[in-house]
Amino acid sequence: MIIHDILRDSYQNTLKALVMGTSPESLARARERAFVKALATQFEARYEGEEFRTFSLYGRGNLADFGGEQLLFDIEVCRVASASSAQRKKETFYVVREALWQVEIDLSQDWRRVVFAMNRLRCGAAENKLVIAAAPRTAQDNFLKTLEQPDAVPGEKFYLATIPHPRDWEDDEETLMIWQFAEGEWQAVT
Repeated sequence: MIIHDILRDSYQNTLKALVMGTSPESLARARERAFVKALATQFEARYEGEEFRTFSLYGRGNLADFGGEQLLFDIEVCRVASASSAQRKKETFYVVREALWQVEIDLSQDWRRVVFAMNRLRCGAAENKLVIAAAPRTAQDNFLKTLEQPDAVPGEKFYLATIPHPRDWEDDEETLMIWQFAEGEWQAVT
C-alpha cells in the first residue's frame, strides 16, 4: 500500500538524518521537523508532475503560485491546474482542483491533541486523510478505541499512524504502525 511505503521511507530517512539540538526538547523538535520534511519529500516523489503539488510548512516552491507554502494542514497533496484571467492582458494563475491527501502530525503523546487533529482533517475534502501521532507508551488498544470515529464518511479513507516519540528514536525498538478506519474499527495496514 502506498501510504505504508511513504511513511516507512520517511521514518527511515529521518532516522538516518543528522539532526542536532541543544537540549532534549530542541532535539525532539528538530527531529519532528526533519520527519515532516522527509514525509513531504516522499509525497512529492510519489505525486510528481505539473498536475500535483505538495504543500507543507517547510516546503518550497508554492509561494509565488499559491500565496503560501502551506494551505490548511501540516501536509497536503493536491491536484492543480493553470487558468487564465479574463482580462484583456491575460495572466496565468494556478488553482487547486482536488485535495488528494490531508495530513496532520501531532507527536505530543496527548490523545486529546490527536482528536483535535482528527477533527481538523474531518473538515477537509480529501479522500485520503492521515493523522500521525506518537505511539502511546502503554495501552495501545485504549488509545485506538478512544480514537474510533462514530461515523465514517462514505468514500473517505482515514488513516492513523504511530511512530515513537522523537526523544526515543535512538533507543526505541518499536516500529511504525498504520491503521485504516473501516467497518467501525481501526484495522492494521501492512
